[in-house]
Amino acid sequence: MLLRPPPRFPGFRRDNFEVFAIREREARRRAIIEAFHPGLKLLADDLLLPLNDRPGAAFHAHVPQLNWPKGYVPFCTWLALSRLPHGYQSGPQLNVGVHSNFVAARLAWDTTADAFGRFEFRIRMAGLAETLAETAASARLTFRVYAASPWPEGSRCVFTSETDWDQAFVEVARRGVWWELGRRWDLAASHELVETPAWSDAVADVFLALRPLYDKID
Repeated sequence: MLLRPPPRFPGFRRDNFEVFAIREREARRRAIIEAFHPGLKLLADDLLLPLNDRPGAAFHAHVPQLNWPKGYVPFCTWLALSRLPHGYQSGPQLNVGVHSNFVAARLAWDTTADAFGRFEFRIRMAGLAETLAETAASARLTFRVYAASPWPEGSRCVFTSETDWDQAFVEVARRGVWWELGRRWDLAASHELVETPAWSDAVADVFLALRPLYDKID
C-alpha cells in the first residue's frame, strides 16, 4: 500500500485512563469497555487495511469482554490481531495494550499457551533467532517480559532489553506470564501523541515491521 488513508482512530482522551482506578470490579470493567473499545475497533479498521494488503490468510481483530476466565480482575484492555478467527490466545498476537500508565504495540505471547514452547524452540534451535534479532534492531523494538501482579497494577515488567532475547526466555521460565517484542509509550511522556490519530500510524509502523516475523511463526 503506497498511501494510507487518514486514520479513523481519533485518539484516546487523557481522562479515559482514569477508569482504571475505579475500585469496584464490574463497574471498572464496564467503564474500560466504554472508554476504550470504540476507539480500539476504529484502530482495528486502520490496522487491518495495511496488514491484509497481501494474498494469504487474513488477520482478524479481537477485543475482549474482560470477564473471562471467571473472576478475572480487569486492569487493562487490548486489541489483538491474529490470523486465528477464534482462540487467538493460543498463538502469537499483534497486540495493542492499553494500561493505566502506558500503551504498547507488540508481537506478544501468553506464555501459558502450549505453542509458546514451540516458538522458543524455533528461536533457539530452528533458525528463527536471526529474524528475531534483526527485527528488533532494524525497527528499534524492545523485548519485555511481564509477571503477574495484584490489582491495580495487574502485571509488572520484570525484564527489558533491546537485544537480549535469550534472557527474555530465561525470565519467562522464572516468572513471566507475557512475552513481547514491540514498542511502549509511557503516557507521562506520550499523551500528546496518544490523544491524536497519528498514534494509529505509529502503531501501524510497528506492526508492519513485525509482520515478517509473525509470518515465520507456525
